[in-house]
Amino acid sequence: MAHENITCIPKDWPLTIICNGEVYDEEEPPLTIYDAHFWIYLGVYVALVMVAGLMAGLTMGLLSLDKNSLKVLKEGGKPSERKHAAKILPIVENHHLLLVTLLLTNAGAVEAMPIFLDKISNPIIAIVVSVTAVLIFGEVIPQAVCSRYGLAIGAFFSPMVRVLIFLTFIISWPLSKLLDCLLGEDHGTFFRRAELRALVDIHAEEARENEEPLNTDEVLIIQGALQMRDKTAGSALTPFDKVFMLSIDGKMDKETMDMVIEAGHSRVPVYDGEKTNIVGLLLVKMLIKLDPVAATPIRSILQENPRYLPAVREDTPLFDLLNEFQQGKCHMCAVRMVDSTGEAGDVLGVITLEDVIEELIQEEIMDESDVVADVNRRVNLARARASRQMSRQSPRRAQPRRSTSSAGSDYGATLTINTDTSEHAGLIDNESPTAGH
Repeated sequence: MAHENITCIPKDWPLTIICNGEVYDEEEPPLTIYDAHFWIYLGVYVALVMVAGLMAGLTMGLLSLDKNSLKVLKEGGKPSERKHAAKILPIVENHHLLLVTLLLTNAGAVEAMPIFLDKISNPIIAIVVSVTAVLIFGEVIPQAVCSRYGLAIGAFFSPMVRVLIFLTFIISWPLSKLLDCLLGEDHGTFFRRAELRALVDIHAEEARENEEPLNTDEVLIIQGALQMRDKTAGSALTPFDKVFMLSIDGKMDKETMDMVIEAGHSRVPVYDGEKTNIVGLLLVKMLIKLDPVAATPIRSILQENPRYLPAVREDTPLFDLLNEFQQGKCHMCAVRMVDSTGEAGDVLGVITLEDVIEELIQEEIMDESDVVADVNRRVNLARARASRQMSRQSPRRAQPRRSTSSAGSDYGATLTINTDTSEHAGLIDNESPTAGH
C-alpha cells in the first residue's frame, strides 16, 4: 500500500492550515445548552428580536398618528388621550427625524441577529429561525398591536424614543433634513369641506361602532354650516309674489291690522304704486300703540318711524348676509336678480334672518303664529331659479323696473340702503356705502 506524504503549513494558527496547497479553516462547533455562552447568545438574540419588533411597531404606531389628529386629542380627547397626545406630539412633529431613528435602530437590530444566532445553531436552522422570528415577532405581531393601541404604546415608550434620537442623532439628523428638503416637512392632514361632510355622514351611519354617535340634528347643523359657503341669497329667498306687503296709501284700520296679525310676520314691506317700488319697512310691534278706530295712514307711520328695506344681489353668500344681519341693522332684505352682465336687476323676493338660519340648520322654524309651511314652497323656489337660469341665457339684458333705481356695475355684495327720508324714497341707493335702519 503506497503512502502519500502530506505537508501542512500553519497559517494564522490555530484557525487556518495549508496542506498540500489546500486551505483548511477551523470551524467552531455550535454551542450546546450546556455551555454558559449559549444562554448569553440566546438572550442577546431574543433581545434583538424584541428591539426589532418594538421599532417596527413604533414605526407603525407613531407615524400613523397625524399631527392634527394628536392636536385634536390633546384639546378635546378623553383625559387619558390628552395625556398620551401631549407626550407624543413633540416627537411626531419631527416626522422625518423620528422615521429615520426608528428605521435605523430596527435595521441595526435585524442585521445583528445572525451574528449571535450562528453561535448557537447551524446555518440552516439559523436561517429558518431568523426568518420566522423576524416575520412573526419582529413585524406582524408588533405592527398589529401598535396599530390598535398606538397612542398608549407610543406614549409609554416616548422617553426611550427620545434616548434613541439622542444616540443616533449624528446619523439620523442629517438624513431627516435631507428628507425635509426633498419631500418637504409634514404639516398634518387637512380635510376639504366635501371630505368633512363625508366624515360626518360616516359618523352618523356607523353609530353602533361609535362611542359618541352624532344624532340627526347635529348632523344637519354641521352639514348646513359646511354647505353655507356655497349657498346664496337667491337659493333661500321668498318669491316676490309670496311676500305679504302693504300699500303706503292704505290706512292702519281694524281690517288692515287683522290682515297683518293673520300674516304672522314681524316686519312688513311697504310699497308705493307698484309692489316692486318698496319705500319702507313697517315693524309690526309699532302697531301696539295705534288705535284701529283712528285709521292712521301708513304714510304717516313711516314718516314718524322711517325704516328702509336694504337690498342684496341674489349671488350674495349666505354667510355674508348672516354677518350683516348680526349687526342688528335689519333682519330683512330685498333680493335683486343678477343678469348675464353681472349687474343687479329686478327684485326677486325677500330674505330674512329666519330664512338664513333655516338654511343653516336645514329645518323649518315654526312659532305659535306660523302656519304649517306649504310643501310646494321648495318646488316653487326651484322652478323660479330654473326660470331665472333660462332668462340669463337670453342675450336680452334685464331692465330694472321704473320704480327702482338702475344698478351700476359697482353694485357691491353687501347691504345698501337708500338714506333718503322722503316719502317716495326708492328701494336701493347704490351710492350709499353703508346700511342703515
